[in-house]
Amino acid sequence: MNWGHKITITFILFAILIITMVTIAMKQDVHLVAPDYYEEELAYQDQIDKMNNYNALMTKPIFSKQDGKIILSFPDTIEIISGEVLFFRPSHSGMDQKFTLKLDDSARQYFTQADFQKGLWKTKLSWKDQTHDYFVENTIIL
Repeated sequence: MNWGHKITITFILFAILIITMVTIAMKQDVHLVAPDYYEEELAYQDQIDKMNNYNALMTKPIFSKQDGKIILSFPDTIEIISGEVLFFRPSHSGMDQKFTLKLDDSARQYFTQADFQKGLWKTKLSWKDQTHDYFVENTIIL
């Protein structure tokens, strides 16, 4: 076998490798952070204003874990007209869960830890009172 045959075989093997890599790459499932990512990006100034409103609060809501539950506690000084909590799984968007804020008499809302897979979760909490909208993002590891 002369060097011309070896070069031809090398080019053929290289082409097979490239075709295989392209095929594997095309079969990969690509998860965007959010399905409407571009629309969210355009409205980000509103989000910045909501985060600034949250940062201006003297007492802030907190997430805690206790007895197999995730507890969202609001201070008594905050009045809520409406709001929602998004439990966001960065590694898999199909696991995201959204809840409407429904606080009990002690200004708390409970979530069962068993409803969530173990790992890293981000919480996106947004609510509004009489005058402002608020937003905060936290990280929870279950």
